[in-house]
Amino acid sequence: MTGIGLCTPLGPDRESSWQGIVAGRSVSRWLTPPAWTGPDQIAGAPLQLPTDRPFRHAEPLIELAQTTAHEALTDAGLYPSSLTDRIVGVVYGTSKGGLHSFSEQFVAARGLNGDAGNGVSTPTAESWLDVFPNRPAIAIQQLIGGTGPVLCPIAACATGLAACLRAVELVQYGDCDVVLAGSADASLQPALLGSFRRLGVLSKETNDPASACRPFDRNRSGFVIGEGAACLVFERLESARARNATCYAEWLGGGLLSDPFGLTQLDPNGRSLRRLLRNLCSHSSAAPDYINLHGTGTATNDRVESQAIRAVFESDADQIECSSLKGGLGHLLGAAGSVELAATLLAMRDQLVPPTTNHSERDPDCPLEIVSGNAIPRQINSAWKISMGFGGHIAGAAFGRC
Repeated sequence: MTGIGLCTPLGPDRESSWQGIVAGRSVSRWLTPPAWTGPDQIAGAPLQLPTDRPFRHAEPLIELAQTTAHEALTDAGLYPSSLTDRIVGVVYGTSKGGLHSFSEQFVAARGLNGDAGNGVSTPTAESWLDVFPNRPAIAIQQLIGGTGPVLCPIAACATGLAACLRAVELVQYGDCDVVLAGSADASLQPALLGSFRRLGVLSKETNDPASACRPFDRNRSGFVIGEGAACLVFERLESARARNATCYAEWLGGGLLSDPFGLTQLDPNGRSLRRLLRNLCSHSSAAPDYINLHGTGTATNDRVESQAIRAVFESDADQIECSSLKGGLGHLLGAAGSVELAATLLAMRDQLVPPTTNHSERDPDCPLEIVSGNAIPRQINSAWKISMGFGGHIAGAAFGRC
C-alpha cells in the first residue's frame, strides 16, 4: 500500500485527519436542518471538505471519491503521467449510494406533482445517475482515464475493508498493475437518521454531543453517524521498490465471513468473528502489535468483539494495543472500513497507537487493552483491522511493515 487519501470530519485531507485522530479530538455536534428536522436532538459528525475543493460536485460521494483518489495517487507518486502504461483498476464502494442526490431528486419530483412554482428544477436523467452506488467508482476511473476494471462492493459498514480485500485480489491475480480502493459515505439525511434512531443504535447522550459515542466504555449507549472517505493505492511490492515509492505496509492476508444471527445483532458467542480471527492468525507469524477495532460504542458490538479477541489470543491479548476511532470520527458507515484502515497504516508509519476518544471507564465485559486518553508510542511491526456491518458482514485484514 503506497498511497493514502483521506477526507473526514476531523480534516479535509490525510494529515489533518490523522492529527485529529492522534489528538483524540471529537467534532460531533447537534445537527440542524436540513440534516435533521425531528423534534428531538441528534448528534452527528459532518464532513470537512477542502477549502479549495478542486473536484466540486453536487453529490458529496462523487466529490469525496475524486478528492481522496487524487490525494492517494499524488502520495504514491503515480499521478498522472505514470499511469498511462499501466492497467489501473478501481474498487470503490459506498453502502447506500447518493442519498443527497436522492433527497434532492425526491423533492424535485414532488414539486412536479402539484407544487408548481416552488423554484425546484426538473430532475434530469443524468442527475438521477448520481444516486447509483457505482457513481463514485466510475468518477475515479474517469478522473484517471483508466481502462481497468471498475467495481463497487456493498457490505454495509464493512464496505471499505471489503473493497480493499477485492483490490488485493486484482493485483495478486495479475488483472491489474495498480488498484485504487476505498469507500465514501455522506448519510446525514433525515430519513436515515430517523431509521437508525428507531433501530436503537444511536447514542442516547443528551448533554454533550462531542462525548456521545464512547467505544468500549462502561457507559456507552450507541454511536454517532459521521461522513467521510478514504482511498488507498495497492500495487506489487517489487513495483513499489523499483520506483523507490514509500510503502506504508505490506498486505499479509485477509478474509470475509458472515454472522447469520440477525440483521443488526451479533451472535453473542462471536463464533464467526472468532473463526475470522483464527484465519488471520494463519497469515501472521505472531500476534499483532495493534488491532484497529470496529468498536461502534453499542453495548453488544463492543462486548462481542472484545471477548472474541480475548478468546482467540487468551493471555497474549494483554500485549496487543487496541483502539476504536468512532468516538472522534463518528461511525462513517460505508466509509468506516477504509478510513480506519488508512489510519491503521498511518499508525504503523508513525509507530504511534491512536487513542479511543471518550473511553474513560473500563468495562469488565470488554477485556482488552484499550488505548485511551493520549496516543502512545509503540513499535508496530504488524497490525490488524476488523470491520463489521449490518446484515452479518465481517471483514478482517493483517499487515506488516515493509
